[in-house]
Amino acid sequence: MAKAKLLIAGSIAFDDIKTQRARAKGVIGGSASYAGIAASYFALPKPVAVVGTDFCAKHIAPFKKRGVDLSALEVKKGRTFTWAASYDKDFKTARTLATHLNVFENFMPVLKARDRRADAVFLANISPALQTAVLDQLSPRPRLVACDTMNLWIERNRAELMKLIKRVDVLFVNEAEVRQLTGNYNLIKAGRAALKYGPRIVIIKLGPNGSMLVTKTELCQMPPFLVEEPLDTTGAGDSFGGGFVGFLAGVRNWADIKNLKRGVAAGTVMASFAIESFSITRLAGLSKKEINSRISQYAAGLRI
Repeated sequence: MAKAKLLIAGSIAFDDIKTQRARAKGVIGGSASYAGIAASYFALPKPVAVVGTDFCAKHIAPFKKRGVDLSALEVKKGRTFTWAASYDKDFKTARTLATHLNVFENFMPVLKARDRRADAVFLANISPALQTAVLDQLSPRPRLVACDTMNLWIERNRAELMKLIKRVDVLFVNEAEVRQLTGNYNLIKAGRAALKYGPRIVIIKLGPNGSMLVTKTELCQMPPFLVEEPLDTTGAGDSFGGGFVGFLAGVRNWADIKNLKRGVAAGTVMASFAIESFSITRLAGLSKKEINSRISQYAAGLRI
């Protein structure tokens, strides 16, 4: 059976990361990188992003290795978006040290006709304006539209974000974001309040505590896949989203609760691999056997 086509709107970046155990400089990062590699084990991902002329063959290699379609990737003269951050001991806080948008600063995606059809789209964490611009160009509307966001957009671009949320099927937010978005501190109330904004599904990312899956009829907390010694949690949420949407992109009745739980299992497992290395290194080198083993372990405890 052919894999489903998944469009991913996001960023591709170079990251400088420092943790309590180690550091990495100039490694591949960005929401579209993590989401695309994670999704590639389940679907055919096509990132919509921009890089500079410093993004060369060695950086492209892991995407090609995983069959990620880079035909919608724009290359502009200049330097690729870079981000530098450090983490505390328990990875609860990423302290941004520097952000240089570079070619990403004036990026406005214009899709070619061949890129306007997809089975699913994941609007990864970029500005609501860019997310909306991509969604507006898709015809027909994909069967599954998922969107991630962050506190910055909730604070500075709320009106635009709210218009977008009305149009999506799945909304990803973390604890702080859903509280900021809805004004409810209680996560159950916040999740249900977020549903009223338009999405069919709300997934609240709980970091090391897993995630909460909220629909109009169902509410459940999904556990994490435990990793004894995480090296770097950068991209964990993007990997989760990519695995979730990638898995469900080819599922006929994706909104069925059992399928949603299986999607969460896939996303959780991909995030568990992502945090075992800096950058996309661990994600890009997986075997299906490794992935299926973790998914089986995870699902066995939940009977899904």
